[in-house]
Amino acid sequence: MSLVVVLVAGLGVGGWALFGGGGADSSQAGGGKGQERTEADVVKMDPKKLLDELITTLLTQPVVHTRIESVVLSQIAPYLAGQPYEGKIVEGGFDYRQRKMNFLDETNACVDGAKRRVRYDGAIAEAGPCDPIKGVEMGGKIGNGLFPGGMNETQAQAFLAYLHKSEGFLNPGKPTVVPREGKQYVRFPVVFSVVETSSGRAGSQIFIWAFQQTKLSFDDHPYYPMGNSSGTTEMVFYLDPKTLLPAYSEQLSYEPKYDPTGAEGSARRVEYLWDGKLPVPETSQLGKPKGPSWPSERLKPGQLK
Repeated sequence: MSLVVVLVAGLGVGGWALFGGGGADSSQAGGGKGQERTEADVVKMDPKKLLDELITTLLTQPVVHTRIESVVLSQIAPYLAGQPYEGKIVEGGFDYRQRKMNFLDETNACVDGAKRRVRYDGAIAEAGPCDPIKGVEMGGKIGNGLFPGGMNETQAQAFLAYLHKSEGFLNPGKPTVVPREGKQYVRFPVVFSVVETSSGRAGSQIFIWAFQQTKLSFDDHPYYPMGNSSGTTEMVFYLDPKTLLPAYSEQLSYEPKYDPTGAEGSARRVEYLWDGKLPVPETSQLGKPKGPSWPSERLKPGQLK
């Protein structure tokens, strides 16, 4: 398996979270850039400029709250084939201002520093304090696994500048307007392509090097990029045109040179809830996290150009 995988000293683990009030509409919460646009404005933008604004917007969010479905190991084959599959579901949130994380997955939860676990017999047990919040755990439970939040403008620009320095890494496609449930979104495909560097082939490793440019600590500002350290990530965002915040994204990570069919890759579907707060689940929700409400696109290698 060539899945999640850049080993960086000092990364680590974290906590739980979930629902009570449901997700807010992304057009009403979060931290956009303040300039509202129509769908027509966004689709007319230069894709490179649109990607810069999207990345900067994601990097500067003070609170990230998402519902994730991860598709790995034996489940990637049926995902790619358009057949039924079982993804791993988790809902999680992280407040960068308080450095506080809540999450709920299929067996564990961590809320306000207290861990709970679903036992083999279905009973819910208290399991002591949550683990220390570190990047590996957080990367698997919150966000799209590529872009952390919580940065100031200077840090975000340093991160973005390094991505641009890696020639050939950023490959945005043409944005288009699509309707969903009575609302218009901007579908925006992006390919983060593996590039040759003096250190060898680099994919999600580029995000590690970009993060280092911010001078932030991997411990104090937990971050760990998910995906293939030496592979490509093909990704599609569905953006709220007013805020440029994504409502949903889907991504496929694989090594195009050694695994062109994506058979050893991984997929990740993310629904973003820009409500500005951590999810707070009810006890009855343990073991039954709610996954993304958006349908899967079933991305295939090379599909996004």
